[in-house]
Amino acid sequence: MTYLLRVWMPDRPGALGVLTSRLGDINGDVVGLEIIERGAGLAIDELTVSLPADVSANRVVEIIGAEEGFKVEDLRPLEDTSYDPQLDMLAAAAQMLGVETQDELTQELAEHVSRAVRTSWTCVVGKDGYVLGSTGDRPNDHWLDSFISGSPSGLSDSENSSASIDTIWLPLPAASVTLVVGGDGVIRDRERQRLAALARIADAWFRRLKEKADATAWAMHPSRN
Repeated sequence: MTYLLRVWMPDRPGALGVLTSRLGDINGDVVGLEIIERGAGLAIDELTVSLPADVSANRVVEIIGAEEGFKVEDLRPLEDTSYDPQLDMLAAAAQMLGVETQDELTQELAEHVSRAVRTSWTCVVGKDGYVLGSTGDRPNDHWLDSFISGSPSGLSDSENSSASIDTIWLPLPAASVTLVVGGDGVIRDRERQRLAALARIADAWFRRLKEKADATAWAMHPSRN
């Protein structure tokens, strides 16, 4: 089985070696690694780990937690073993830049954000409050509108954002829409950075598609004939 393992550990030399050694004790093989947050003397690492079928999740949590300063935040089976945050980011950007209409881009944005950041739901909300594109089991429109109105954007001083954030929103000014995402767990700093980057790419492409549509409409206007 392949798992996505998220671990708190001391931010000091040798800590990662301790973690991989403990995983090696249960024949675990680390096949991917990303540091997703650092601060206050702690690091939060996300590892893709291959484990023998006879090793339970409880055993993983037990053996890592036995080390002082180490704690498992999340451990979940990974059905898509090709998961790679960096490659998924590039694939998401390439896919979005390949669409030809704003409607297509709206849905592509929702779908690819969910994969690149592994959110449990994602939606794009228009300026009138209606959801234009979504994936997953999202909250209702009224909740989304209240959340956007009553909470700061995920772009607001993300380095100091609360560690308990599991839902954030990001503005796309050129398209006059808002990207809202919710995770199964905490959305960490590196994930917020990826979201912000995808939002900027999407917004720039929304602007380009709008300019193209406006130019086409102007060329076809009766006054031009």
